[in-house]
Amino acid sequence: MEWIAKELCVAAVCGGCTAAVMMLPIVVDGRWWNLTLPVIIGGLCGLIVGLVAVAGGSYAIRTAVHWPPRSRNRWRHRFALCSAASVVLLVGGVFAWLVAASAGASGVPDSLIVLGVLGAVSYMFAYALAPARAVEFGAPRSADCRPGMRDRGTGIR
Repeated sequence: MEWIAKELCVAAVCGGCTAAVMMLPIVVDGRWWNLTLPVIIGGLCGLIVGLVAVAGGSYAIRTAVHWPPRSRNRWRHRFALCSAASVVLLVGGVFAWLVAASAGASGVPDSLIVLGVLGAVSYMFAYALAPARAVEFGAPRSADCRPGMRDRGTGIR
């Protein structure tokens, strides 16, 4: 599996598992099928978050053309940072909209804690699932690259 499929699978499974854990109190007298709908909705929300993380990872791959990483470790950190930043921006925007739309008590501290945890988990998974090199997964060549010239350290010649 490529990194995109791995990222989407991990995000969907994490979303479904998180929904199941959050809704565990609705299981009464061994009726485990009560968790079916929350797991499906959680999996779909996780898939949306995974798609945003893939978009951030694709951006990291594109940056490797003009700004090549010096080592594999730095590449993995850049990939994880771009992926986690895109997730934090999306979820932070949704949380800000929810807090602004609510007329009741402020949910800012809880939202910030959830946003921090989600950002940390997204960074951890993206770091673990980062492709070995950006070039292996189709990073585009720069426009000013000619055959026979060195392509700014990305390994393409």
